[in-house]
Amino acid sequence: MTKTLVIWLGLFLSFVAQTVSAADENGRYWIYGVGRQTCSTYLEARRSGGFSEISYKNWISGYLTSSNRSSAETYDLLSNNGFKTALIWLDRYCNKNPSNTVYMAMANLTAVYYPKRKKKK
Repeated sequence: MTKTLVIWLGLFLSFVAQTVSAADENGRYWIYGVGRQTCSTYLEARRSGGFSEISYKNWISGYLTSSNRSSAETYDLLSNNGFKTALIWLDRYCNKNPSNTVYMAMANLTAVYYPKRKKKK
């Protein structure tokens, strides 16, 4: 059930991302969902599990799907690393940067993983 929900959410977010403007005239844009939360809040959700953790995982999978769709020459940003490895990377990043937002953490993950991404299926 959870895997199916994650897939559908990722697909929905990838379609929505195609119709949204990149930013306003000042380069600013709104971040929806748990991406606005701090890394410390994310880590608490990871520790407690349940719906809160699922909300973060769904948002992260949507972010990754959108990145795959919108990044040049990218089939899979995570390549052979997988989702669990990305979560471990995020956990470490957030432990070092608890006041950063989850969105900032994902932007950093994208920058680290992008050079090693899978370009073709």
